[in-house]
Amino acid sequence: MNDDIYKLLPPEECYSKTHGKNFFETYNSHVNLCLAFVDPVLKILNPRNPDDIKKMIQFHDLGKLGPEFQKKIKGGKEPQYIHHSEVAFMKWLNKDNLLKDLKLPHILAILAHHRTLIDEESAIIIEQYISNHSNWKILSKKWLNILKRETPDRIDKEFLLALPLIDILRTIDILASFTSEIIFKQYMKEKYVPNSLFESGFTDVSKELSSINIRLDELKYDVISDDGKNIKIHLNFPINSEIEYVRRD
Repeated sequence: MNDDIYKLLPPEECYSKTHGKNFFETYNSHVNLCLAFVDPVLKILNPRNPDDIKKMIQFHDLGKLGPEFQKKIKGGKEPQYIHHSEVAFMKWLNKDNLLKDLKLPHILAILAHHRTLIDEESAIIIEQYISNHSNWKILSKKWLNILKRETPDRIDKEFLLALPLIDILRTIDILASFTSEIIFKQYMKEKYVPNSLFESGFTDVSKELSSINIRLDELKYDVISDDGKNIKIHLNFPINSEIEYVRRD
């Protein structure tokens, strides 16, 4: 196993999503768009410790900075060994400076925002990572403490705390993803542009948690620049953020 797959590239050099056949969305664009949706979504929920939730949102896609993900998004043919959510979890497990302050329910939500909490495939990857790490004894103990944590009265409080966080993270992620996609489609004058988030088929967004059903006719944005290579758009409503699309080389 190559340790280089766990190294993170500079965010400003990385992409988060593809749009159409010819464009990427930058990593920072997606993260900032997600962060812009935090307050509108949390306003309806009024959860405890909103600062912890914002930190979870800020770093939920940290694993996309890994070289494996970047090669794959650019059209690499090699299968990915590790999912980006697992990269983030391992960084947390190894006390990476960016993630070390996240509490267990928040990192479990990051691990699970595309999958289940800890499925068999993720567990195998994590244990392979630990067994090949020079710090394996410490990491193994930490991992076992998570898997075998005590449950007073047979209630797994960490698991229960993670469940609403997963819904929040998935909802915000979907709101941001749909918004950038629908603006791209409209700007490119594609034939079919969904009229709303709920019409579009983004079925894993929680309608109960989403404070905004994004509608095409409500979106307000201005084109900052388009030089043929980079498109920068400022979104004014329903939230305020900047979206950047980059043409493939």
